[in-house]
Amino acid sequence: MASPFHISRHEQVELERNEAFRVMREQLRRQECGMERPSFCAGHRHSCTSTEQETYRLHRDIIHTLLVPLFLINHQAERIAARTLPSQKGAEPERAFRGEARSAFAWLNCILTEEHDWYLTARCPACIVQHVLHSEPTIRFVTVASQLAGARSGFQCWLNALETAVCEDPFWGDAFWPDIEERATRLTEGVQELVRQCYELSATLDNPARATPSLAKTPMPVYGSRSASCTIPLKPSSFARKQVRLTREEQRYRSSVLWNCSQTVRQPLAGCTTATQSRRRSLTS
Repeated sequence: MASPFHISRHEQVELERNEAFRVMREQLRRQECGMERPSFCAGHRHSCTSTEQETYRLHRDIIHTLLVPLFLINHQAERIAARTLPSQKGAEPERAFRGEARSAFAWLNCILTEEHDWYLTARCPACIVQHVLHSEPTIRFVTVASQLAGARSGFQCWLNALETAVCEDPFWGDAFWPDIEERATRLTEGVQELVRQCYELSATLDNPARATPSLAKTPMPVYGSRSASCTIPLKPSSFARKQVRLTREEQRYRSSVLWNCSQTVRQPLAGCTTATQSRRRSLTS
């Protein structure tokens, strides 16, 4: 029941030099201490050693720290969309953006709607960590978050750990990673464009008379704790809701086809569990 991800002690030390990561770890520790029930589910509480549980907590904290900026980007984009389209009652918020930024915004809405409990880390740390490899969208989501962090602040080690985990996983395998990485890179560029357009729109809304500032000075969201609990007046657009439904349908179909094909051309994977068989290999864009 060990975590599928591995980072060295040296890499952990580098991470712990990051102030945002230290703050996030402390917040999650206090949150855990305030829980009335055990933080680990019954299965992982009895099957994991204390050392494995601490590793899961560390990896949970890394994942949460990486995903918070994407939540904040989406939150900011929804607020700006609401300000940009005030007179168009019922207008879908992604229409405030253009090009790849619009696609990235719709995708973020979709994944954040579908994976609400997971990205808020409201579950067992081991379940949260293992869920990363549950489907192509969740792998890509964490890959995008890791790419946005990059080598900055010591998070490059997690991108490396994610690649290794995918390649070594008996369900995914090393042939699947290049496709995930390519899709994640395109989505990362779309998210960066979304941030730039948010800055442009915000500057125009706040001071229409002034020219748009240089995009080179576009600020990225800072890591925070309270912002993650913010609520927004906009509901997920009909496009985002449709994407969620279509994504689920496609994932079920592709998983069924791929699993049946695998049974035809080779012997069943040794040691596959029900959870592994339920993973989704969706290739949604």
